[in-house]
This record gives sequence, structure tokens and C-alpha cells, in this order.
Amino acid sequence: MSIDSKTLIAASEKVAAFFERTVDENGQLKTRDIIDDVASVYKLPTLLLTTGRWQLCHKVLDDIKARFLQPDGDFISWPEKAGLGRKSASPRLQLFWPYLNTWVAMASHRLGRFDISVPAMRYLATFFNPNVGGFGTSGPFDKASNGAKYDVGIFMSAHLGLAFLYFGDMDKAVATGDLMGRFVEKQKNLDKYFLLRVRGDTGELIEELPAEDLAVYYRVDRFKPRQLYFMLGYPVFFLYYLAQATGDQKYIKTAEAILDYLLTCDESFFSFSYSHKCAYGASLIALATGKAKYREMSARVAQYLVSLQTEEGTFDLGMPLIGTLDQSAEIGTWLKEIGLAFARADGK
Repeated sequence: MSIDSKTLIAASEKVAAFFERTVDENGQLKTRDIIDDVASVYKLPTLLLTTGRWQLCHKVLDDIKARFLQPDGDFISWPEKAGLGRKSASPRLQLFWPYLNTWVAMASHRLGRFDISVPAMRYLATFFNPNVGGFGTSGPFDKASNGAKYDVGIFMSAHLGLAFLYFGDMDKAVATGDLMGRFVEKQKNLDKYFLLRVRGDTGELIEELPAEDLAVYYRVDRFKPRQLYFMLGYPVFFLYYLAQATGDQKYIKTAEAILDYLLTCDESFFSFSYSHKCAYGASLIALATGKAKYREMSARVAQYLVSLQTEEGTFDLGMPLIGTLDQSAEIGTWLKEIGLAFARADGK
């Protein structure tokens, strides 16, 4: 039997309660050896907001503002350092520079913390690439190279596109949604893989892969297991919300095309924690279309995620503590959202 909304919401509450016990009166994690890295808490405000823990959310945001928000609106763990390592100890967050910023910016904006979200938004706006309509993955738009300096990815563009939808900047949100459509239309080898990036100056898909350890950030292979499926999950729920905002159902059609590709991927898709964003997106497209295949897709992944939850409330992902906290806050958020989507679809 498919997992029900009550089970999903209960799992979300369980992980939120864990964080409630783990955050001190100053809004900092009690695990002291990781608190100086913003990577330990940047997703936490969204979980606390989603589960109704608004007072604690304010405290965590107060601490993020005091220790990590920079005068230019960026969020940096170690301002005194130089180079990529100043962002975070996480190599992935160094490569996807505005990713953590956007999590904090959206949560702040939704909570009415404009003292954080407005400067963060101004900084994030510098990543918009007017040539292709999306956002740079690793750095702001570079006029000198006409955008060629930084690739534009479907994942990061969807993330920032959703943020600017919250900020009420429909021009950037719609331009990004239209880019999602072009990503789908330009794919020539969907029998093998889905390409994730375009050139920042021409908008052409990037087919050449970089060094092997970075290749996973450039495409999702159909037949290889445990791909970074979340890179295609984020565009799905961004497109759902953009369709709500504009009334244009072409965005739902694009989201369906992405989900249909994911449904052809390796079976590990359904038993891999990095399918979490896909499960959330599928729950919303199931709500929008009434199509059972997307509801089942979401439910299968969600069921797997719930099976990973420990007694204390976190999710056993075999990661170092900072990764466990990062992913537990995110999975808890998506389980609550999926549960709500299922409940709405069921008329509850």
C-alpha cells in the first residue's frame, strides 16, 4: 500500500524535533566542531519554517545573519580566507556558489526577515545571465566575457528561479522557466543521458565532460546507478510553482517531460536519497495532473526515505555529521511538503 500523508508528516515532525533539541538558545548547533561552517545550518530555517517552528527559525536566522552574512549579501563561512574555500569546507558548495545563499534567502523572505532576504536577493541577482535566461552555477554574470566565464545549469537556474518567484521578480522567473523548456527541447540523446548545462554566452548544451570526478554535475545517465537525480528534481517543482504564478500550462508539460525521463532511469532512482527533490516535484505534478504514475513515483521514493530515519530523527545516509544534518533538514522539509501534496490530492 502506498505511503500515506500522515506517515510523511510524522517523519518530518520527528526530524524537526531532533533539531529543536540540537539547537541552543543562541540559535547555534550544540555540536560545536561544525558550527563555524554555514553548511551545517543553511537548510535548517526552511525545515523549521515548514514545520511551524517560527521562533526557533528566527533564532537560527539571527545567528546566520550575525556570523555569515557579508556586506555584499553573500554568505561566507570564513571571510578572512581567500579563494573558494572561504564559502564552506564542502567542495560541492564551493562549486555551486549561490546554492546555500538561496536556501537562506527564501526561508528569510517567507518568514518576513527582509533584513536578510533583501541584501541576499541583490547579490543573487548578479548571477542572472540575460543571454540565456538562467543563472550562473559558479559565479555572477561576467560582462567582459559576455557570460562565457560561467556555465548556466538547469539545477541552479531552477533554484534561483524559484527564489526570484518568491521575490516577485516575474521577469527573471519566467525567463528561467522558458530556459527549462529549451533544456528539454535541445536534448538529442535522451536514450542515453540528460545534459545539465549550457554555455553562458551561446546557450548551447555542453556535451563535453570535465574530469571524471566532476562529470556527474554535467549529465544524468539513464543506465548508470545513483546519479545526481536531484539536479532534475528541482526544475520540476520550480515549474509547478511557475505554472501557478503565470497560469501557463506549458511549464507543467516541461515538468512532465523531465519526470518521464527520470522514470526511464536506473532502478536505483527509487532507493537513493538524492532522489528526494524528484519525489517532491512528482507529488506536485501528480496534484496538478491527477496522473497516478507521478504519485507512485513520489510515494516509492518517499517510502525509501522514511525507511532511513533513525530513532533520534535524522536519516542514516552514511555521511559525516555535517552531511547528515544537511540532508536530514532537507529530507524532513520534502517529506512534509509531499505529505501536504498527497493530502490535498486526497481532499483531506
